Amino acid sequence: MVKCPCCQTEHPENTLFCDECGSYLLGGNQKETDPLAVAEVTWMEREGTGEVPGESVTSPLGLKLTIPDSGRNVEVPLTKEVNIGRLDPASASFPDVDLTSDGGLEKGVSRRHAKITRRGNEVFIEDLGSINGTFLNRKKLTPYLPQALKNGDELQLGKLVLRVSFTK
Repeated sequence: MVKCPCCQTEHPENTLFCDECGSYLLGGNQKETDPLAVAEVTWMEREGTGEVPGESVTSPLGLKLTIPDSGRNVEVPLTKEVNIGRLDPASASFPDVDLTSDGGLEKGVSRRHAKITRRGNEVFIEDLGSINGTFLNRKKLTPYLPQALKNGDELQLGKLVLRVSFTK
């Protein structure tokens, strides 16, 4: 049995914390975990430059979304995550790509519908728990699970169709 140094409650051997007061029971200098080894360059540091050691830089720099129904093209840089949805100042929803003027409300686009992110040379689409769903090439996405996005892909947010292309 192990006795808690603070409240004197007894616990079975190898118990880490006291059930009564929460104190650490093993004593000594074993309270800390070992530090993780630091990588030379993290993916977040590479993301800013698009560089991956040993690979050529071929990542897209910009995103072009074409909305066939309205004929509108929206171009945004891929330097940060791109939020897609509908503008609604009352709920403080200010997406990077506002689909209100493209019939977003009528076609079931949520205020915070989806986001597009870039990690190194790859681009991902993620549904943000939208009511009417996000579809990639007619396949419904699982909310909050990023999927790779490629040049020429078709996105559907609710019933609004978008065509994806990348710019250099």
